[in-house]
Amino acid sequence: MVVILVLLLVFSLGSSAEASPQKNNVSGTKRIQSTSGGSSDVRENIRCHIEQLEEDVALQIGREKVAFNALLADFYRSNDFSPVWVKRSQITELLEAIKSVEADGLSPQDYHLDGIQEFYDDAPSSPFLKARYELLLTDAMFKMSYHLLHGKVDPEKIDSNWNLSKGENGNGLVGSLGNALAGDSLSAVISTFRPSHPKYTSLKEGLARYRYIAAGGGWMSIPDGPTIKEPGQYDDRMPALRRRLEITGEIEEFALVDTSYASSALLYSDELMDAVKRFQARLGLDVDGAVGPKTLRALNVPVSRRIDQIRLNLDRYRWFIQKLEPTFLLVNIAGFTVQYVENWNYRWGSRVIVGEPYWKTPVFKADMQYIIFNPSWNVPPGILRKEALPAIKNNTGYLARNGLQVIDRSGRVVNPASINWASYSASSLPYRLRQPPGTRNALGRVKFMFPNKHLVYLHDTPSKHLFDKSTRAFSHGCIRLQNPLELAEILLGWGEDDVQDVIAAGKTRTVHLPQRIPIFLVYLTALVENDEVLFRDDVYDRDEAVLSALKEPYPYKTVESCTF
Repeated sequence: MVVILVLLLVFSLGSSAEASPQKNNVSGTKRIQSTSGGSSDVRENIRCHIEQLEEDVALQIGREKVAFNALLADFYRSNDFSPVWVKRSQITELLEAIKSVEADGLSPQDYHLDGIQEFYDDAPSSPFLKARYELLLTDAMFKMSYHLLHGKVDPEKIDSNWNLSKGENGNGLVGSLGNALAGDSLSAVISTFRPSHPKYTSLKEGLARYRYIAAGGGWMSIPDGPTIKEPGQYDDRMPALRRRLEITGEIEEFALVDTSYASSALLYSDELMDAVKRFQARLGLDVDGAVGPKTLRALNVPVSRRIDQIRLNLDRYRWFIQKLEPTFLLVNIAGFTVQYVENWNYRWGSRVIVGEPYWKTPVFKADMQYIIFNPSWNVPPGILRKEALPAIKNNTGYLARNGLQVIDRSGRVVNPASINWASYSASSLPYRLRQPPGTRNALGRVKFMFPNKHLVYLHDTPSKHLFDKSTRAFSHGCIRLQNPLELAEILLGWGEDDVQDVIAAGKTRTVHLPQRIPIFLVYLTALVENDEVLFRDDVYDRDEAVLSALKEPYPYKTVESCTF
């Protein structure tokens, strides 16, 4: 992402990063006029700063460190190193914009808020300090705008499978900001980089709601104790349980009367059980109304942790939300769901089963191209190496138990008893293992193909009972659909009878989609549905890395030796 950042934020330069300063120029950006009177000394300080940036070996080695500093260099070189912040009103706009990013879960301190505010309140007098003020303002403007557009955290550093950094959404950033400084509304331009998708704005509202709860003291932990299973039970923890659910809105608050010593306050009522079920549904737990260890742990997660969870997922949204197309499929791995959106309208959704933690489903984007009915299943290399071949070497009965055929390179079925399995490794095995179409096939009756290096696809499954589980991480990485035939009908424009006829024929058939459909496999542990903030377990333990990177101060190079 950082490499793309540098490429996108250097004014669409035609020359390479090694080009000489004289060859750099800005295309399509208005020239910004500076004021006279002492500006030459300020200009020399800016020039000195830029030259030292280019000579700093540490910055050249660290791509992330050099990214925004390289942007500064190209920007000021194109303006002959002249100051560009000539209107106090624009600085006021920038300060307000910096403060506003807190609502997006970003930290205003990443954009030099204190330093800029200090200079704003007490104008610098020396050329060196004026240059520093100038550079802080510009760095803050570009950095903040980019983070709103693409996220602060580099997703490729979190997961090397991420392939969404390339795109067109960042190409106009620098030109737009340059034009804003030349006369357009700066705050209006910066606001265009902030995601406006309803999912993002709703989660922002959720962040404000949870911060309001935190400001009011949050909630107290409910003590451990025996599972509360059904209405009619008495428990001393009932007032605390009710208050906890009142705070997050699962149940209406009592009138302001102390009922903590009334016997009815200790009763697990139908009303309170319904509130527990609403909480369980919002947290993706088993909706049984029982307050056992798992529900109690979820209730006792502190509000500060929920705020962090919302913040890091807002950044995850910024990674991809502005790259969505009007029609797309979106799989939320952490939420065990898939949604199909057509021309920006929700069309269909389903529960899914994703990879267990040992076989994590990767995060990436691809294009769905065709559907295979009555598919056969060839055991993929990873499963062959880690599971199938070791099991066969232990007992060849593994093949019959799983309905697997051994196929040689000519496509013939081979008797497994004729093979010396012990002499082969997964890489040297001259056979493949195939499960023919049928009721036992692991892929069920249909699979949806979006070619990718991970060999991941959506498919049916004969194991329908697993969809009743609240946590559905059971596969080897592919994504099992609860209602796959419905999706096939929608994507192909077929009727139910058309699909059933193809399946009943029993033959493998490939049908290409009328047009390719982008599919996004993402990982969101906080999102909003129907104005409710939903939280999901971090099944792959990915949240902490994102949160740590989100909290880490962003690098900025200062130069102290440019004095005249």
